[in-house]
Formats: sequence, structure tokens, C-alpha cells
Amino acid sequence: MSILVWILGILLIAFGFLGCFVNKIPGPMLAFIGLCVLTFGVPLDLNKLILLLIFVGVLLSMYLSKKILPKVGALVAEYGKGGSWGATIGSLIGIFIIFGVASEKVSNFVMIMAVIGAIILLPYIFASLFEMIARKSFKGGFQAGAGALVAFLCGTMLKLAVCCYSIYAAFHFS
Repeated sequence: MSILVWILGILLIAFGFLGCFVNKIPGPMLAFIGLCVLTFGVPLDLNKLILLLIFVGVLLSMYLSKKILPKVGALVAEYGKGGSWGATIGSLIGIFIIFGVASEKVSNFVMIMAVIGAIILLPYIFASLFEMIARKSFKGGFQAGAGALVAFLCGTMLKLAVCCYSIYAAFHFS
């Protein structure tokens, strides 16, 4: 039973890590649930309880900052739902490209360029295209795409930090 709980916890943390790059998956929340599942088989001492409470505080502050990040992106350029959806679709396609390149035997340089292209360029291109379709303006679409990319990257980095902390905490618990 403990192996099943451990596998479920690690699987939830892995899906949480995937949720860092796909905006529609609640990544940090899944990582926290995975961390809670991992604590079921371990007696809690004060240090582990403090780790969980810090994680809850970071999780709450991250969700509060998710309300502020679109305003930061709007400072760069105002964007709409088209830019947000474009960045999400671009990141999904980028993840499949990364998995496709990783399955082949390629050099480290090609892998690094594929990751940069898939995580930065594709969300920007798709956000710009979706905004161009919505605004029917070439220049406005690129500016709105830049705003959507800034908000997307800030949110992704916050989620990535939270999920990396959950991976650290998971190894600390076991």
C-alpha cells in the first residue's frame, strides 16, 4: 500500500510540474496534493509540518499574484483572451515538440534550442497570431503578444519555483 501511495504522490507532483507550462492545469495545487499524499505514510515532526505550512503560504501568495500578473502584462501591452489562449496553445505544442526532440538522439545544443523555441517562441508566436486575428492589426497583435508572453513567463516561473519546492519537500519527506 505504501508503494501505491508513493507512486500516486510522485505522479501528482509530475502532473503538477507539467502544469507549470500549461496554464489550464493547476500545477502547484496538484504538486501540493501530491506532497500531502506523500506525507500519509510518514510521521510528521515539526520540521515537516513547517515545510507544509511554508508550502501553503507560498501557494496562497502565488495564487494572489496570479491576479496581479495580468496587470503587469497589461503594462507592457494590453492583451485579451486571444493572447492568453494563444500562449497556452503554443506551450502545449511546445511540450510535444520537446518530447519529440528528446526521443531522438540529438546534441545538447539542439535540445537547448528546442526547449527555448518551444517554451518562449511558440507561446509568443501563437499569442501574437491570436491577437492579430482578434484585433485585425499586425502591430497591435505583436505588442499584445509580447504582453501575453510576459504574463505567461512570469506565471510559469512562479509555478516552476513552487513545483521545484514540492520536489525538494518530497525528497525531504521520504
